[in-house]
Amino acid sequence: MAVDFKVLQKIKGNPSTEVAPERRLKINPGQDYVYDLPKELIYAVNKEFPVESLFNSDKEISEDFLEEQGKSFMAVLIKNTDSEAFRDRTADMIERVAEQTGIRFPHVFERYVEHAIIVLRPRDAWTVTEATTKQLKVRSFNCSLGKKFAEKGISNCQSFCFAAYQAAAEKVGVPVFMTCNNDANDSGLCELAFQKQ
Repeated sequence: MAVDFKVLQKIKGNPSTEVAPERRLKINPGQDYVYDLPKELIYAVNKEFPVESLFNSDKEISEDFLEEQGKSFMAVLIKNTDSEAFRDRTADMIERVAEQTGIRFPHVFERYVEHAIIVLRPRDAWTVTEATTKQLKVRSFNCSLGKKFAEKGISNCQSFCFAAYQAAAEKVGVPVFMTCNNDANDSGLCELAFQKQ
């Protein structure tokens, strides 16, 4: 990538000196950081909230049941992901930046969304397609959870996700409006959009 020297000439001095000293987020030299979700977190959440419990329940799998289970899942996830054992530097930095800027959406909320996807469906392919201060979009390419619901004849699987992510939004303190677009041909493509209200 070529450097545009005309742009660099307009910057006087070191751009990082423009930031107040207390606001700098420096990495500690010599300290190693792990940026991947620990598999132990997945095991801990699945021990308290086994995914199979959604499908092996004696209760009728209604919309109310899915909403109740979504809230229950997110409560377990938040408890574990914010625990001393699993809270990492990324979480600390996201919170620190949110406190300094006053902007909690999407990043603080997104952390719970991403952890929920990885914990429930660690082998699924997914990506964040948009992340702005107004909207967050997450696309799953092969939602294994949605496919399991479809096998059981449940077409409103988004009720589970909506309830879980609503609980996360309440935890973060940011009201969001959620929509879901599913692919009509049952390919497992699903895009959740979260708009800050």
